[in-house]
Amino acid sequence: MHFTTITSWARLVWEGLTASGLNADAVFRDAGLDPAALRDPNARYPFTSMTRLWRLSEAGTNDPCFGLTAASFWHPTTWHALGYSWLASRTLEEAMQRLSRYSGMISDAAIIRFNEQRSDFRLTIGARHAQLDPPGVVIDAALATVVHMCRVSYGQGFKPIRVELTQAGLGCRQERQAFYNAPVLYGKPENALVCPKAPLRETLATANAILARTNDRIIAEYLGQLGGESTVMRVKTRLIDRLPSGAVTEEGIAETLHMSLRTLQRKLCEEGTTYKRVLEETRRELAERYIQDASLTLNEITYLLGFSEASSFSRSFKRWTGVPPGLYRDSLHPHPDRSAPDQGPL
Repeated sequence: MHFTTITSWARLVWEGLTASGLNADAVFRDAGLDPAALRDPNARYPFTSMTRLWRLSEAGTNDPCFGLTAASFWHPTTWHALGYSWLASRTLEEAMQRLSRYSGMISDAAIIRFNEQRSDFRLTIGARHAQLDPPGVVIDAALATVVHMCRVSYGQGFKPIRVELTQAGLGCRQERQAFYNAPVLYGKPENALVCPKAPLRETLATANAILARTNDRIIAEYLGQLGGESTVMRVKTRLIDRLPSGAVTEEGIAETLHMSLRTLQRKLCEEGTTYKRVLEETRRELAERYIQDASLTLNEITYLLGFSEASSFSRSFKRWTGVPPGLYRDSLHPHPDRSAPDQGPL
């Protein structure tokens, strides 16, 4: 399979090389990459060439901390619309959920998982296939970028509980310790950030539900255009478009994807899911975002999610979250306007 990485992620490498006094364009060409593609925000580089670029950059700068160096040049556009969706998230928990869900936008060779554990959260970064094996410099850059983004959103006081790396950690140990301000463990089974729950659940000053939703849509459209990279994502894109109309039958979605119903079912099965499950997940994800947007009434959210009646939405929302949508919204906004006409039974 041909794996790719978005070129805006490679711009961190270009900036790091330039800051080190090297000819960044020449290093890109040595890696088999056209530096002109950096000017196209939607372009993608082959993953194998990107791996070569990271290795050449680390060797050329003679900097064992090049991953940390590159991460310092992060900008919201580094991760395309996902960067802005992150910044507009209500909490860091929500931001990391977005990163896990939409990581294919950055690179379809990577798998990013975000899980809640008994006393903390765990974000892991790995390769989709064992033979891909990204070098330590890539993992350094990825984890450091996540922490940098957390500090941009939450504040410089953010720090993980610990960092776990599969690499042996030759060189750069002191710099990693200083950057994360947390224990860094080496030779572990996977690369992970272990984070405390409290700061990840605080409402962020930068939260903007409308902006987050807008950029989520851009992400979904982008991923849908990657050409079958994920049938689930393509289905979700069509669902987001069609939910307000209520025209979300499995047969209808298959037709929009130019597939037979049987082919759609087979592809979803290969990805470990079903149409019914994708529909449910899409509605739940959208519901939890829409409910944070105080400009949307609960009746409007019912419509946007394709429910025919407010009571159907209320029952589904309570099944997903354990509480009715009105109470959920109250918990987000301690002083709601109780005069809104559609708040009653929900």
